[in-house]
Amino acid sequence: MKRVAILSITEDLREIRSLLMTLGVEPVREYIQKRDYPHRTSYLGPGRIEDILKDLEETEIDWIVVNGPLKPSQHHFLEMKFQKECVDRVGVILRIFSDHAHTPEAINQVTLATLRYEQPFLREWIHKAKSGDRPGFLAGGAYATDVYYEHAKTHIRKIEKELEELSRQRETRRTKRRSGGYTLVSLAGYTNAGKSSLMNALCQSAVEVDERLFSTLSTTTRKVTGVRGSVLISDTVGFIRDLPLDLVKAFNSTLEEVFYSDLILLVFDASEPQDVISSKLETSLDILIPKIEKGSLLLVGNKADLIPHTRTDDLQSELSGIARTYDVEFVSAVTGYGLDSLRKRIERSQGRTHIIEASLRIDNEALSLVSRLHNNTTISQVVESDRLRISIACNPEDAQKIIGWLEGVGAEKIISRAFASDDRSDHGGASTRSEGAPV
Repeated sequence: MKRVAILSITEDLREIRSLLMTLGVEPVREYIQKRDYPHRTSYLGPGRIEDILKDLEETEIDWIVVNGPLKPSQHHFLEMKFQKECVDRVGVILRIFSDHAHTPEAINQVTLATLRYEQPFLREWIHKAKSGDRPGFLAGGAYATDVYYEHAKTHIRKIEKELEELSRQRETRRTKRRSGGYTLVSLAGYTNAGKSSLMNALCQSAVEVDERLFSTLSTTTRKVTGVRGSVLISDTVGFIRDLPLDLVKAFNSTLEEVFYSDLILLVFDASEPQDVISSKLETSLDILIPKIEKGSLLLVGNKADLIPHTRTDDLQSELSGIARTYDVEFVSAVTGYGLDSLRKRIERSQGRTHIIEASLRIDNEALSLVSRLHNNTTISQVVESDRLRISIACNPEDAQKIIGWLEGVGAEKIISRAFASDDRSDHGGASTRSEGAPV
């Protein structure tokens, strides 16, 4: 196991410790110098760096880990000073990504993110080599560094083209799913909020669940069980604060699955302290809000089994400022608490807010139409004597077309109306009441 020393300008080391634990690295020393911003050359003050050097003389360490992003000049200074590999917070996250990337797409995304991350550091080492300082990125030699830099640029262009092709394939799949009547739902949220556990509970599936951060890097899609209609839900890579824009861009092909969803379930860990929940939700919303449609987001507080029931009411009030106009549901993927209510919300995301009722004779033509309608609508049916009484929940824009089909097979007593919030039928959904009348 690698042994590391942590340098930080803040006292909150919880997240960097979790990241290192996920990476299988042991922090043996922690050095904190409270500052409003890092020293421009040495991250911590030069005097503090000298003290740390002396303190580490008798301690075997493999890396210096910085709890924050490093500028290239700071990275070069610290590696030269400590004569050890220096890794900042972003570098730690990328190493975790690399360990957890198993599919070709995830590997490509992680490689692209790593190359983009390394480029500024490579430029700094090349600059230092030309100005007479010790040459070579991580002591690789001036020539090797230059060659690696050019190779990295070529590799980036190649991966970008491959990810663009994967993006087009995703768009094709989404189009086919929608044309087949599927509603697309995505799980999003801060890393380790319990998204994969929630997906397993909603889909009765066995997606890998891991207490380590970033156990999910590739998008996994399953069909939601227990809802009327056809709903697919996707589990995506978790968010984390202070990621550079280049790293977010590298995962766009995964995140676009979220942005193009009919409904996004933004999952947070309801058992965490309120200030931690607020901070993580703000990070997640900053990534999502500019790119999603209004009304397509629902906040979901997972792990509700770990808090008193009264705590959910307090949390709803405390999060009102952050949640803005978005609703909040509390669930437990472990006990099943709140899942029925969440399924109803998912049902309503299908937009099937129009009801058509009709009576059909029982023959091959009518039954064939009912079978086809199952793809794009939610149908309940009852046999009455020698006729079939059906109730169809559909999208309002499809109503007139469906009525035409029903008339074509000789349907009688056709009633068309908007679904009302006090409707007592089994169809999910809510909209303004519209008095129906036979067509």
